Amino acid sequence: MCLVNNVTKVNTATSQITQGNDVRMRCAVYIRVSTDKEEQKASLKYQKELFYRYIEEKGWDIYEFYMDVQTGTTGKRINLQKMIEEDQAKKFDIILAKELSRLAHNGELSYKIKNLCESHGIHIITLDNAINTLIGNTNMFGLYAWMYEQESQNTSNRVKETIRTRAKKGLFKSSNPQYGYEVREGTLYVRDDNTSSIVKRIFEEYLAGSGRQSIPRRLYNKDISTPADLAGKKNAGDKWNDLTIKLILTNPHYVGDLVQNRSTTVSVTSKKRRQVERGNQIIVKDTHEAIIPRDVFDAVQQQLKIRTKFITAPKKHLFTNVLFCYDCGKGMWYRSNRKGYV
Repeated sequence: MCLVNNVTKVNTATSQITQGNDVRMRCAVYIRVSTDKEEQKASLKYQKELFYRYIEEKGWDIYEFYMDVQTGTTGKRINLQKMIEEDQAKKFDIILAKELSRLAHNGELSYKIKNLCESHGIHIITLDNAINTLIGNTNMFGLYAWMYEQESQNTSNRVKETIRTRAKKGLFKSSNPQYGYEVREGTLYVRDDNTSSIVKRIFEEYLAGSGRQSIPRRLYNKDISTPADLAGKKNAGDKWNDLTIKLILTNPHYVGDLVQNRSTTVSVTSKKRRQVERGNQIIVKDTHEAIIPRDVFDAVQQQLKIRTKFITAPKKHLFTNVLFCYDCGKGMWYRSNRKGYV
């Protein structure tokens, strides 16, 4: 989520007026908080007041305030990206931030911003006096970049450990329960709608011989909402697909077991996930009402092994690795059997 403040721009024709021996610098002010909680909103106001006083004391000008409400480990922040674009266009002379962590909690991103500024003659000043390229104070840049990334990694590790502790107690830790369930106070309950019947139908049709291509076609033709659509996910489509069917057919939650910690992020600076070995997953049996009997679930797992579908290898095509997935950022490949990019 991002908040965009009313901007105060100065006339670039007057931005180089000198006051004594000082040049009236144009300042891009970057402000960031991690959440939209009330205390964080108060922090936004407090940070703005700090910058107003600082800039007034220096006799400089405000070009624009850039404000984001988002984690500092990602570079995909709307106003940060806008500031970087205007950095490249040399629309201001200095980037001001309360501290380096406001710009980035990611070492790679910190250096990217630093290198961009150096190449375009833009200075960086932090109000904690750690960084000030205007007077050549950059010796500690690498240390602070590393320190803030480690701080984020440590916070991430603490959160993961808290989640693992809840999972071991048999509490559901995700905000999005499996299709057919809802979560109340950490426990899964069967939804009071037709979604559990749809899950049963998928298992029954698969055991009866239907494939992972025909089942989603029939569900779509019946105007049945997809799991992503039901969860209100961004860019959710109305078409079922074979991957969604497979995820339902292989999900052990449907027999009443809670299986968590099945995947984890590679690092705090990457959204890429890796699968966790079965022995390190957290499994608690009979934590909630089952939708599918165990014998039916086991029979489906056997059928999935037997009925392995041959999938053609991805081929290079006109837009291979030119098109990128909006959600995960990976390059897309053309598959002839799908007649499209995946």
